[in-house]
Amino acid sequence: MRSGRVWRLRYHLSALLLTTMALTFAVVSTVLVVWRVPQIERASLQALTDEVHDVAERLELLLGERQARLELMASRLRGRTPEQAGTVLAVNLHGDRLFGAVYRVSPRGRVEAMGLAAQAGGHVQDFLGSDLSSNALFKAVSAAQPTAWSGRLLSTQSGALVVGVAHRDAGGHVLIGEVPTAVLLEDLRSVAGEDAAVVWVVDGGGEVVADTQGRQMGRLNLHDSPLLQAAVRGQPVPADFEFERRPMQAALAAAPTLGWYVIASMPRGWSHPEVRSTALYAGASFVGCLLIGLLVAPFWAGRLVRPLQAIVTRAALNTAGRAGGSPWPRGPVAEFNRLSSDLEAMGHAVQERERKLQALFNVAPVPMALTDMDDAHSFLDVNDVWCEEMGYSRAEAVGLNSMELGMWDSTQRHEALLHTLDDGSFVGEAEVICKNGEAKLYKSFGRVVRFKDQNLVVWGSINIGALRAVEQELRTLNHDLEARVAQRADALAMANEELSDTLAQLRSAQTELVQTEKMAALGGLVAGVAHELNTPLGNGVMAISAVADETRRFRAAAQAGLRRAQLQDWIGGLEQGCDIAGRNLHRAADLVHNFKQVAVDQTSSQRRCFELAEVVHELVVSLRPTFARTPYRIVVDVPEHGLRLDSYPGPLGQALANLIQNAVHHGFDGRDHGTVRITAGRGEDQTIRLRVADDGVGIPPALIGRIFDPFVTTKKGRGGTGLGLHISYNAVVQLLGGMLTVDSAPGQGAVFEMRLAPVAPRAAPAAGTEAVL
Repeated sequence: MRSGRVWRLRYHLSALLLTTMALTFAVVSTVLVVWRVPQIERASLQALTDEVHDVAERLELLLGERQARLELMASRLRGRTPEQAGTVLAVNLHGDRLFGAVYRVSPRGRVEAMGLAAQAGGHVQDFLGSDLSSNALFKAVSAAQPTAWSGRLLSTQSGALVVGVAHRDAGGHVLIGEVPTAVLLEDLRSVAGEDAAVVWVVDGGGEVVADTQGRQMGRLNLHDSPLLQAAVRGQPVPADFEFERRPMQAALAAAPTLGWYVIASMPRGWSHPEVRSTALYAGASFVGCLLIGLLVAPFWAGRLVRPLQAIVTRAALNTAGRAGGSPWPRGPVAEFNRLSSDLEAMGHAVQERERKLQALFNVAPVPMALTDMDDAHSFLDVNDVWCEEMGYSRAEAVGLNSMELGMWDSTQRHEALLHTLDDGSFVGEAEVICKNGEAKLYKSFGRVVRFKDQNLVVWGSINIGALRAVEQELRTLNHDLEARVAQRADALAMANEELSDTLAQLRSAQTELVQTEKMAALGGLVAGVAHELNTPLGNGVMAISAVADETRRFRAAAQAGLRRAQLQDWIGGLEQGCDIAGRNLHRAADLVHNFKQVAVDQTSSQRRCFELAEVVHELVVSLRPTFARTPYRIVVDVPEHGLRLDSYPGPLGQALANLIQNAVHHGFDGRDHGTVRITAGRGEDQTIRLRVADDGVGIPPALIGRIFDPFVTTKKGRGGTGLGLHISYNAVVQLLGGMLTVDSAPGQGAVFEMRLAPVAPRAAPAAGTEAVL
C-alpha cells in the first residue's frame, strides 16, 4: 500500500494545534451566528411591532388633540355672528400650527367665517360664501355623529389633499379644520426616530403618504401588497415580505381615526445591520486567532518534540546494542516519561522472553526442531524430546538434515513435504525412520520464520500411531450406533403419525362443538323471536276478528233499517280494531326486520359501513324475548351517532351476543336478579370501545388468565362447552382487527371490553375463521 507524505512530529503537532484551534473557533462561531441571527431577527421584529404601535398611538394623540381644539373653538363660536366668528377664528389660528385653516359653514353649506394660519397663503374674503354643501366631510356630520374625520380632504384654501376634521354644533353650524399633511407627518417623523427601520404611513387606498427616508412618499402604492390586504381583511399580518428583491421584516398597526396604517420594515437575514456586524466580528476574530496560532503552534510543538527525540535516540542505541549502562531520558511531559519507562521495561522483558523461549523449546513435551531453510534444512537445534523419540543426540543432529540422518525411506516424499513450505507453513502426516530402524507416524507442523536475513523453519510433531488405532475402534462403534439410531427413528415416526391422527380428530371435534354452539344459540334466538311474535300477531288476529263480527252485525242492522247511532258505533269499532291490528302488525314487522338483519349479518359475514348503535340495538331487540322470561335486564348506553364502523356487523353481533349470554349463564347463575350494561365510546387512540359489564358473581382468579382459551368453562359437565368466549375473542382479534380484554373480581361482576378499529382489516375472512364464527 502506498503511504502518504511523511512529516516530522513537530509539523504534525503544529498542524494539529492549528486545526484544533481553527475547528473549535469555527464551530463556536457557527453556533453563535446560528443562535444569534434568529435572536436578532426576533428582537428586531418585536422592536418594529413596538415602534409601529407607538407611532400609531402618537398619530391618534395628535388627531385627538386637534379634535379637542376644534370642539373648543366650536363651543366659543356658539351664538356669535359670522363677523364675530371670523374674528375669533383669526385670533385662535394666529401662530397656531395645529390647523392650516378653520372655517365655519352654515347649515345650508355656505362658508360664513374663516381663519387662516400665519403660514397659509390667501385672503379670508376670497373663500367666504363658498358652497360646501356637496363636500363629503360636511355631509358626514350629523346630530347623531357630530364629529367626523377625513384623510383625503380637498383643501378649500389651497386645493391640495389635507387631513380634515368637522364638528357640528347644536344649531347645525359645522366647523371644519384643515390639518396640513406635511405638518402631521413631520410630527410622526420625530416619533419614528433615526434608526435603521423604515416607517411608512399608508392611507386607506394604499398610497404611502409619509416615509421616514423620504424615498417612497407619493411614489409607492401598497394596496395589493399582502401586508395591507391582510390588515384590511382582519387577518394576521405576515412578518416577512420581499421589497425591491430584498427579504424584509415588517410590522403593521392601524390608525382607526383616519383609516391609515403605520408600517415599519427592516432588512432580514444577512442584510440586517446587526446580523452583518455579528458575522464580520466572528470572521475577524477567527482570522486573529488563526494568526496567533501560526505564531504559537511551532514554538509549542518544538518544546513537546525535544524529549521524544531523546527517547528515539536512546531506543536506537539499545537496538544496536551500544547503549551500555546509560539511563533512559526523562523530560517535563509525563506521557513521554511513561513511554521511556515502558521502553526500558520492554528491553528487559525482551531479554527475559528470549531466555524463556529457549527454556520452553527445550522442555516442550513434543519433538521440536529448528532448521535452516537456506541450508538444505539442516538442523540448527532440537529439543530433548526429539532426541528421545528419534534416538539421536543433539550433537549428532545439529549440522545435518533429515535425509543425511536417514530418516526418510523415499526422496520423493521428503521433497514433496519441503515443497509445501513454499506457502509459509506445513500441516500433515509423515512417517519417519528412527535411529533404531523403527518407523513412526507423526502429525507434523512446520512454520517458516524470517529472522533478519535467515529463513528458519520451526517444526513440531505429535506421535499419532496410537491415535490411529483408537480411531479405528471408534469407526466400528459409530457404525453400530447409526444402526440403533435408525431403529429409534422408525419408532418415533410411527408415534408421530399416531399423534397427528389424534390431533386431527381433536380439531374435528372442536369444529363440531363450535357448530353445535352456534346452532344452540340460533335455536334459542328463533324460539325467543317466535314467542315475541306470538303476542302482536295474536292481538292483530283478535282485532281483525272483532272487526269482522262488528261488520256482520252492521250488515244485519242495515237490512232492518240503519240508525245513525249504529253507524257511528260500527265506525268507532272499525277504527279501534284497525288501530289495534295496525300497531301489533307494525310491532311484528319490526321484530321480523331486526331478526332478519341479525340473521343476514351473522350468516353472511359481509362487510359494510354502519353505526355501532344500529348493530347493538338490533341484537338487543332480538335477544329481549330470551330475557323476557328471566329476572335479568339489559341496559344500553350507546350513542346513536359518532361511532361509525367500516367492518363486519355479523361477527361483531355474534361476539356481543356471546358476551351477553356468558353473563346470563355464568355471571347470574343461581341469582334472582342481574343487569347487563352495554356502553360505548371512543378511546384516546381513536379506537371504538364497546364494554359489556354485568353485576354477577365474577370470574375466579384461576380462570382469568385463560378465559379466552377453548373449552374453559365453569359449567363443565352441566352443558357448558367453553367455546363462547373463545369464538368472541377470535372474531374480534382475527376478523375485526381489534382486542378483547376482561377485568373481573370475585363477587364484583365482570367487564369485557372490545377495542375495535374504525376500519377493519381488508383481508377477507379465511375459511377457518368463518367456521369459528
